Amino acid sequence: MIWKRPIRPIANVFALWALCALVFSPVMAAAENPATAAAGEIVVHFDIPAQPLEDALYAFGNVTGISIFVDGSAVAGRRSTAVEGAFTVTRALRILLAGTGLDVRPMGAGAITLSQPHSDALASRRYSAALQNAALRRLCSDTETRPGSYRLAMELWLDDIGRVRRIELLSSTSDLARDRRLRELMEGVSAGKPPPMLPQPVIMVILPRSPRDSGDCG
Repeated sequence: MIWKRPIRPIANVFALWALCALVFSPVMAAAENPATAAAGEIVVHFDIPAQPLEDALYAFGNVTGISIFVDGSAVAGRRSTAVEGAFTVTRALRILLAGTGLDVRPMGAGAITLSQPHSDALASRRYSAALQNAALRRLCSDTETRPGSYRLAMELWLDDIGRVRRIELLSSTSDLARDRRLRELMEGVSAGKPPPMLPQPVIMVILPRSPRDSGDCG
């Protein structure tokens, strides 16, 4: 059967649609090979630029072979974060969805659904936003790390009282000295005690936008 990309729902009559990649992929191969999958997820190479979320999810499905079910209204007007490099499928999806506010729920082997967050997730979203604001204040305090001229995605792990205890850069700012300084400044950043169900790591994305336009360092 030839797979055809779903047509965007008209007037949201058929709001629930699937982005399915009916192809043989490394992820599906791992499911058939216990030796490969025994330690968990395999690593896959991604090259998905930032774009409208619908298009990014379709590209993600093509790479992974995973079917993604989502209400059309949930992706309308949203944009993805670029995913470039070798990541596990779970990690790549977290990066791609960073900032969209959508939750991921498994639907069995080879399928997931995306939805608007429930109450616990809303608390996590609010805390993540507060943490990002605290991080931006710290970065804006140093001319070397002041946002505006670089793109960066990073994972943050917090301790029980909410201080950043571990940082992993998912990309480089293209300046190794700035990368080191950024790590130094991010150590210990806190937005207070996190909610009990906060998913970790927290992903923070910094885009190359002028602070005047973004308000990041206002």
